[in-house]
Amino acid sequence: MNASITANTKEKIARFNAEGLHYNIIANEIYRWHNYIDPFSKSFLEYVIAGLIVFDLGPRMGSNKYDFERGFASRLDSKLREIKQLLEPLMKLSLAQIPLQKHCDAVIKAYETLVATGPNALHEDQTKAFHVGATKILHFLNPQLFIIVDRHASRAFRISWNIPFRNTTLPGYSAKRYFQCMEKAQADILAYGIERFKALEPDIPMTRIYDKLTFVTGKYYEGV
Repeated sequence: MNASITANTKEKIARFNAEGLHYNIIANEIYRWHNYIDPFSKSFLEYVIAGLIVFDLGPRMGSNKYDFERGFASRLDSKLREIKQLLEPLMKLSLAQIPLQKHCDAVIKAYETLVATGPNALHEDQTKAFHVGATKILHFLNPQLFIIVDRHASRAFRISWNIPFRNTTLPGYSAKRYFQCMEKAQADILAYGIERFKALEPDIPMTRIYDKLTFVTGKYYEGV
């Protein structure tokens, strides 16, 4: 497996699709409804919650996941009301076109709000940050812009930066690191060619295509 995230793209996507049907089904449903429902509405939040569950976050969300009175849905709704003003200017932008540095503060503040510990934390254990979940929430809110960074993607980024892998949460979960990963993803897509990259899966958001590449690169590359 080539260490470059955008190497062997067709083979990587085929490999992901062969084992990730459950991810694809819920993601495609979220993308479909994204065209019709306000992403900050409670109706759309129910799809986000379903996506988080299928994308392996269920155990961190606690019980009563769809409860808008006392459960996870209530906490998520509160967080999204906090960051709505920050993200609204970004909701029509894609990773291919956005001047990232111009919006650095908004991305970092939104990320930090979603991962925060303490009262009203998204993680069921209020002492733990909701890092991976935050990236998935952002992605579902605008799948054309925000990338997902989980343990496989983290390893893929670390590999691409030639940083030794030590089986930890790499490259290190933080708002700053997330923004750096977005910059890396944007650079990779632009270098590959926007139209050529879109053509890999024409009906899928670019950041979702990139997610499949980081997932397979991080999971199966054995060079470090």
